[in-house]
Amino acid sequence: MSPKDFRDLFLENILNFLWRQWSALGVLGEAETRDTWVIDPEPMLLFTLEMGRYEPRLFDEVMDWLVVNGQWIDMQRLRGIIRGRDFITKNLIGAVAAYLVKESNERKWRNLANFCKSRMTGKTTPGEALFYNKDGEPHPISNKADPSFQSYGFNRPQLAARRLTREVPITSQGTIRFLLRSLFGIGSRAECLVYLLTHDGGHPAEVAQAIGLSVRGTQDALIELSRSGLVLTRTKGKRKIEYWLSHERWWEFLSRENIAEFKKPTWIDWIALYSALSRVWADLNEISKEKVSDYMRSSRLRDSLEAVGNEFSKSGLDIPPVPGKNTKPYEYEKAFETFINEVFGAG
Repeated sequence: MSPKDFRDLFLENILNFLWRQWSALGVLGEAETRDTWVIDPEPMLLFTLEMGRYEPRLFDEVMDWLVVNGQWIDMQRLRGIIRGRDFITKNLIGAVAAYLVKESNERKWRNLANFCKSRMTGKTTPGEALFYNKDGEPHPISNKADPSFQSYGFNRPQLAARRLTREVPITSQGTIRFLLRSLFGIGSRAECLVYLLTHDGGHPAEVAQAIGLSVRGTQDALIELSRSGLVLTRTKGKRKIEYWLSHERWWEFLSRENIAEFKKPTWIDWIALYSALSRVWADLNEISKEKVSDYMRSSRLRDSLEAVGNEFSKSGLDIPPVPGKNTKPYEYEKAFETFINEVFGAG
């Protein structure tokens, strides 16, 4: 398999994967999902905007979803994730926010657009093509560019909101995060509960790192939740306070079905995972343009895929292992293909 074939295999599977995730949230499409994990919209949005540049239809369907369902986005988490990203990501989310200011008239999008504008570096070329063909060639420059995107340095045809996206189907499975946000409001309380419902317990610092919020804000939220008596505390290791809850009691209430037949969704650290997938894509793009040996190519792919495998292994999901260091270069091709197809493919 050539470097380009590696790249194309990854891109096609990732785009199909993202279609499945967004279809589960109401985006129009034929993709179906049986995935058993909790969907996390904020890091998924950032990764989709990056990869959606190679799939304009996905990009625009997600924009339509934001017009209809943007009230569900946790702006505090989104801004926290953006802080560590490169200038292209900041400019891209700024353009999206500027567009949503016009379409949804929500103040939070204006604040986000201003936040991103204040961090623009000027490195984006005015009129840079937003979209690319799957082979990496930029789309032709449009003479009727969308002003929201143009103000952040991207050229694309004008975007008209259709508002055809369905509302998010709120369940106790993959969209449990939205159920909790509807009950407890968007913010740290809902995020803490998502974590506690999928773990045996956690210290404030580890919960904060997992949910992408500050330790202080997370600790305050956990303290407030514990006052209800439904979130409990216990001492675990060197007198650290750990927070936990009764899974049986909470899931019986949230699932609205027989708890004996209910299978709770799986937690995945999507903030870390999408960041790792972004690094894999960057490496694949770079490798496909260079003339490197099979050994060097497999070595670099192993390094970038290792972080992806680590995040999935923590979840306990039954997936094939990431090709390890003992995999010989000529065997890595098939191992890489198997991993990508089985983890991100339609199966």
